[in-house]
Amino acid sequence: MKYKIKDNYYFRFGLMLFITFSCLIVFYFLLLKFDLWCKGILKIIKILSPIWLGLLFAYLMNPFVKLIEDVILKKVKVSFKLKRLTSITTTILVLGLMILLFIKFVVPSLFSSVQMIVKNLPEYNEHIYNLVDDHFELSRKDFDRVVTKITNYINEKEINTNRIMNNIASASISFVGALVNVTIGIIVAVYLLYDKEEFKRNTKAILKASLSKKAYQSTMDTLVYADKIFGDFLIAKIIDSLIIGVLTFVLLSIFKIPYSIVISLIIGITNIIPYFGPIIGAIPCIIFLLLISPTKAIVFTILILLIQQFDGNILGPKLIGHKIGMKSFWVLFSILLFGGLFGVPGMIFGVPFFALISSIFGTKIEKKLLSKSQS
Repeated sequence: MKYKIKDNYYFRFGLMLFITFSCLIVFYFLLLKFDLWCKGILKIIKILSPIWLGLLFAYLMNPFVKLIEDVILKKVKVSFKLKRLTSITTTILVLGLMILLFIKFVVPSLFSSVQMIVKNLPEYNEHIYNLVDDHFELSRKDFDRVVTKITNYINEKEINTNRIMNNIASASISFVGALVNVTIGIIVAVYLLYDKEEFKRNTKAILKASLSKKAYQSTMDTLVYADKIFGDFLIAKIIDSLIIGVLTFVLLSIFKIPYSIVISLIIGITNIIPYFGPIIGAIPCIIFLLLISPTKAIVFTILILLIQQFDGNILGPKLIGHKIGMKSFWVLFSILLFGGLFGVPGMIFGVPFFALISSIFGTKIEKKLLSKSQS
């Protein structure tokens, strides 16, 4: 009978010990150079930023491409490739036209509003003094001293010619880099949308080859649910926020609330953040309007409450059609956590991401409990 080394207990024990120590040494060096690994990963992510932008653009454009392809061009007898190309081109042109209209009509008004705010700063300064004087009996001399100290501090820290020139140069370089990334991202999105069926097939084939049948099915179910959460919710939320922004502008214009363009833009953008977005957008606007006219601030507050009631009870349910299914505490938790980690994008994407993670873990826990109750 041949003696097999691998059947020897001491050999197996020694091999296991060697592998364990090797893994510990590798893990130790990974921790030792953790900052370098993080910098390397972040650098790779930054280099591939046009790809991430392309994936995001393709994902957001896909519903509109499908709408044009399956509804508008459904009865048009042309080849599939031509229909797909026409749908992508039309979507890009429509979105580009919307951006151009925004730049032409909204941006000039936005700049004029900002210039007006800067011009009226002395008047707002007087309003602040009157408010403080009414409540705290602060003398004009003391107030002017405080304002002077704040102004001098800002001048010392911020107003520096060299720094301004450096900031302008950095901003210009960043703008050009962002423009290049966006352009490459659009090209990537076109390729992804044009061959999306092939990408889906390849992804499914890789998953099927790599995973067991059960794991594959679970992964596909998770991806479908993720698409439901991110796709339906975020796209509907963007449309909802556009409508709320326009509605806010119309109502503010009717009631002659000053700086309606700036305020409507803030309300529309922050409304994308689930649940707490309207509060985040409304509070600074109310404080700003209090400096101009308390009456206008009260009117604005009433209008915002009415708009949010309309959004929460009528428009939101019609567009979104389903809720994330999270308690308010977890919504606040996810906004604070992901907002702190990733800023505004974290506040927008964090809630559906956290909903997805909690749903996956919730399903697993339910299955565990069910199997335990049956055993």
